[in-house]
Amino acid sequence: MKARLLPLGTGLATGLLLAFSPLLAATREEVAVIRTNYGEILFRFFDAEAPNHAGYVRDLIRRGFYDGTTFHRVIPRFVIQGGDPNSKDDDRSNDGDGEADRRLKAEFSDILHYRPGTVGMARDVDPGSGSCQFFIALENLPRLDGRYTIFGEVISGLEVARRIADLPRDLKDNPLDRVGMKMTLRKAKAPDEVVSVLEGQSGELLTGPGKPKAWDPGNVRWTPPSFRGGCLESSSFEKIQPGVPLDLSIGEDGAVLDARFGSLENHQTAAAVLSAARKWKFTPALYDGKPVKARFSLDSHGCHPGPSKVPGTPVEAGGEVASPGAAVPVPLPAGAAAPEKEPILRLTVDETGRVSEVSLQASCGDAALDEAAVEAARRMIFTPAARGKEPVPVYLNLPGRFLRAEGG
Repeated sequence: MKARLLPLGTGLATGLLLAFSPLLAATREEVAVIRTNYGEILFRFFDAEAPNHAGYVRDLIRRGFYDGTTFHRVIPRFVIQGGDPNSKDDDRSNDGDGEADRRLKAEFSDILHYRPGTVGMARDVDPGSGSCQFFIALENLPRLDGRYTIFGEVISGLEVARRIADLPRDLKDNPLDRVGMKMTLRKAKAPDEVVSVLEGQSGELLTGPGKPKAWDPGNVRWTPPSFRGGCLESSSFEKIQPGVPLDLSIGEDGAVLDARFGSLENHQTAAAVLSAARKWKFTPALYDGKPVKARFSLDSHGCHPGPSKVPGTPVEAGGEVASPGAAVPVPLPAGAAAPEKEPILRLTVDETGRVSEVSLQASCGDAALDEAAVEAARRMIFTPAARGKEPVPVYLNLPGRFLRAEGG
C-alpha cells in the first residue's frame, strides 16, 4: 500500500516518513488522556481525516461528559469500548445504548486501518449514528476498515487497554467490577510515526469470521467437548468458588481461549476463577468429526456442557419462543422421483428471520435431493421468532417437503 501524508497539524514532511520510517523525533500536540484505576491511556486525534469526530470528542471531553463513564464492553484480542453516559449509574442492562446530544455523519478513510491502538467511533446499524461511544482496537482488525470511523490512535498506554480487556467479565462483556474513566486534554509528545496507516492480517481470536461456534446440542453433527479429568467439582476450582456458571470458548485443541461469568456472588474471587479456568483442558468439540473452536456453558459442577448463554446465541424454537415455520418447501428437480422419506434439516434463523446456517440431520437417501433441500432452506425468510415482543435467533428442525412443479 502507498501511504499518503496524514496532515495532523504537526508540520510533518512526507507520507513516506509516516508509514515506513522507524520512530522519529516526537512532536507536541493536543491529545486525549483517559485515566483509569489500571493506568492512563493517551490517544492523538486525526483532525484531517475525521474533523467532525475529532472536534466533537474534544468538545465532550472539555465538558466533562466522559467523566464517570466506564469501559462497558471489553473483549480480549478485539476491543475495549466505553464512553456511554448510561454507564454512569448502577443499571448495567442499558449500557451500550446511550448517546450524547449529537449524531455524527460517518467519516470513512481509505488511508487509515484498524491496527493495535486505533480509536474508532461505535455506532448502530446506521453508519451515521456515531455519537460518543468509542473503542480502542487491540489487534489488527481489517474487517472494520471503512465501516467504523477512525478518529484517533493510542500513543501511550496500549498495555493498559489490554489489561482492561483481560478482566473478568459477564456474558455481555461488561467487566464485573466497574472500570471508570476520567478524560482530559493536554499537550504531549506524540511520535511522527502513525501506525494506523499500515495494513495487517487479522489478529482476532474470539470475534470475526473465525470466532468459536456456539455448540448446538440439538445438531447430530456435533460431538460435545468434555472436561479432561472428569468433573470440576473435585478440582481446585470448586475450592475457589463452588458452582460458578461459566461460558467458555475453547480452541481446536481443547485449550480454553476465553471464559465469561454467568453470575458471581463474590467478585473478589473472579480473578482466581478466571485464572483457573484458562488452564483447563477439554477434549475438542467436533463438527462432522473435525475439531472446531466452540463456545458452550458449564453446569454448576462442570460435569456436562450446555448451550452457550451469551446473548444472541440461538435458542430452540417452541414453548415460550414461537416457531416461525413448519416445513421447507423443496422444488423437485425435473425428472426426479420424490424420495420415500423426507430429509430433516436444522436451520439457524437470525433475529431478522433470515437463515444463517443449514445442517442436514437425516438424509432422504439421495445426496442430490439432500443438497437441493439444503439450498432451498438457505433461501427461506421467516417471520422472526420472538420471546414476548423481543426477536430472538432460533434453531429449527424442519422436514424438507418435495413439491413437483406445476405441469411437471
